[in-house]
Amino acid sequence: MSGDDTGLGDPRAVQILTTEHFSLLSTRTLGVQEIIGRTTIFIGVLSGILIALALLAQAMRFGPETLLVAALLISVALFIGLVTFVRSVVLNYEDAHWVEGMNLLRSAYLRIVPELEPFFITGRTPGAGPDPLGHGGPQHWHHRARSLTTTSAIVAALNSLLAGSLAADLGALAGARLVVVAVLGGGVSLLSAVVHVRYAARFRQRHLPGAR
Repeated sequence: MSGDDTGLGDPRAVQILTTEHFSLLSTRTLGVQEIIGRTTIFIGVLSGILIALALLAQAMRFGPETLLVAALLISVALFIGLVTFVRSVVLNYEDAHWVEGMNLLRSAYLRIVPELEPFFITGRTPGAGPDPLGHGGPQHWHHRARSLTTTSAIVAALNSLLAGSLAADLGALAGARLVVVAVLGGGVSLLSAVVHVRYAARFRQRHLPGAR
């Protein structure tokens, strides 16, 4: 076992580093479970609202009362979706932060026993990888495609559909023509999508190293 003046030569170093490693793994697991749980609740509420609206629409014979009830229920679903999205963005950032911490720990392991390097296939430095999208990294355009595959992107898409549906519903309640209602719903959906993307990008920029 080799060491230096960083304290890695201390016989207790491996035990301390291992404890920290398992702590980061546990924290990351809790974050993943939270984001899955929040998303599941959101989708469950949304599904229940859609079923309720279908039954109410038949009972009310698609009258103006249906639009009013739909606006109220969609507002509830949208609120839950927005809260879920905001928390998902934070959890994504924290998850990448824990991964960087584990990369640092692997670097320490290799400084203690350099001969083990051929057996490590995961990252060993912060931001490791040919095209990293780690915590605090700026959101470039070539990252957009990968960003669309995240849980927060799915929640953002559903939120945008809900926002457009709510706008169209309110337009119909106001007596607007069908074309106006359609344009209003589509426009609000697109605007909502842009706002969600900008929020996630600005969150990352605010958490760049040294930006605090």
